[in-house]
Amino acid sequence: MTYRDNTPITQEDLKKLQRDISVGDVEKVAQTVATWLREKMYGKDVRETLAQWAIYTARIAQYLINDEQEFKRAMNNLKLELINRQGQVEGRQTDLENQFLQVIANATVDSEVILARNSNRYGSYITLDNRLEHIEQLLASYVPAGFTITLKHNQNRNPRVNVLYYEYAIGTETGGFGTGPSGSFGGTNFTSVAPQIEYQDLNTVVIHLPTAYAMRGVVEYKYGYWYLIDGYKTLRFDLGEVDDRRALAGNGQHQISSDSVAPPQTDQQPTTVIAPRNLRATRINDETEKLDWEK
Repeated sequence: MTYRDNTPITQEDLKKLQRDISVGDVEKVAQTVATWLREKMYGKDVRETLAQWAIYTARIAQYLINDEQEFKRAMNNLKLELINRQGQVEGRQTDLENQFLQVIANATVDSEVILARNSNRYGSYITLDNRLEHIEQLLASYVPAGFTITLKHNQNRNPRVNVLYYEYAIGTETGGFGTGPSGSFGGTNFTSVAPQIEYQDLNTVVIHLPTAYAMRGVVEYKYGYWYLIDGYKTLRFDLGEVDDRRALAGNGQHQISSDSVAPPQTDQQPTTVIAPRNLRATRINDETEKLDWEK
């Protein structure tokens, strides 16, 4: 470092710095100020250099802050515009779907089908398909069939089973601890699920649940309950007082499965058609014969 510049900092020098910073040439301003600091011989010029650098540093920081705020404002405006457009698209889509359903409804002339659209309990539906879809939704949510969990509890008894469903328990948030939706910290959407229970033996229980609660994962016993966790969703199985040592021994032996809920075909059609025998033809006229079983 050589203190070789004995010239004072002039107003013209400061104006040049101002012009450079006004056009965004931060690098040139930094180089000029750094050169002054290295080479100015007199203390008053060095102090002026430090003062100018402090001023321009503050201005640069202000530019960055303003740019960031402007960027945030632009992003928020874009977000609001996209949400508004999405709402308009969804509204048009809903209108089109309703128009399509009206076309289907008006195209039907079968009085029995039209009558089947109405429900004394749930009201009227635009089409029969809407009513059937509603029924299937109720079945999937409340009828304990379609999803099965087999617990190897090893308690040597037939326990009463209580099932609880909830979301965003601590540690199950998709983005990490505390990243669930607003108000969900510690768990939300707690729902008691009605199961159908089978006792295979004194150490095994089969739990049938509605298909709406079908989940993937591994059932494990810990802290007095059995848990099935799939992402942010949790099913908890409460069997009352349990022996921890015996319960832990069942980990790795539990099973889950999704079952078909289609009704069994008890009267299936034969795969082959057997030709009739012992038939006798009786002529009625030139074009018609009658077939009778021959005695």
